[in-house]
Amino acid sequence: MAAGAGPCGGGPRAAVRAADQERAKDERAAASAAESVRQALACEDCGQQQARRMCEACGYRRRTETLTVETGLLAATWAAVLDDRDDIAAVTTSVRASLEADIKHTQREFLDLVQPGELDTDPAGAASVLAFAALQTVEAELSDYRSNALERLGRTEEAGAEARRAYKTEQGRRWFRHNPNGADAIAAATKAADTARKRAAEYLLATRLKQLREQTAARTEQAPAVPWTNRLPELAARPLHTDTAGAVIA
Repeated sequence: MAAGAGPCGGGPRAAVRAADQERAKDERAAASAAESVRQALACEDCGQQQARRMCEACGYRRRTETLTVETGLLAATWAAVLDDRDDIAAVTTSVRASLEADIKHTQREFLDLVQPGELDTDPAGAASVLAFAALQTVEAELSDYRSNALERLGRTEEAGAEARRAYKTEQGRRWFRHNPNGADAIAAATKAADTARKRAAEYLLATRLKQLREQTAARTEQAPAVPWTNRLPELAARPLHTDTAGAVIA
């Protein structure tokens, strides 16, 4: 008889394998049951049934809101006084208004391309498409705002000082000492200055964003919680997910 084999031909190893297989089967069944429960959950934001806790459209909307806030902070890094709450609020509010106008314009352009009543057959799908269009609009704007912030911060005195320091350092290297104002020396010094300016701008952007995010988080924590009873009228006023695409934009 082979080592480890039992009287029934299975032995301890077979028992262990059987136990592992049974455990894996139970885990798959538990995972399947959990997924079924998750799929049955309504959307936390709009109440759409069978939405796995968050429907596609509301997922896009949440992401759009996050990026809208981030875009406002990017603008505030150079356009606002960082210790002036009102000034920061004015900048971020202006950015939000601009983004919302661009979103509506994009959504209207999309609606102009579809036949009247075409979206009524699938309101949830229409809401998802419009929400995704909004997300794409803000994503594009976010990139532009970031580039603009870096360009603006690159003009600051801090960035200028770093650029001048790098320029002098490069120009004074031993291989340029014999002709510090020659074409090669000037080209190398200019390149070093540009690199230093960009790095300084990126550092300023990162530190100012960090400060603004911390201030925003602190204000959020200090804000009093809204009683559930006070939120009911607001929730009741929301359009259901089965409303038309036009209602989604509004």
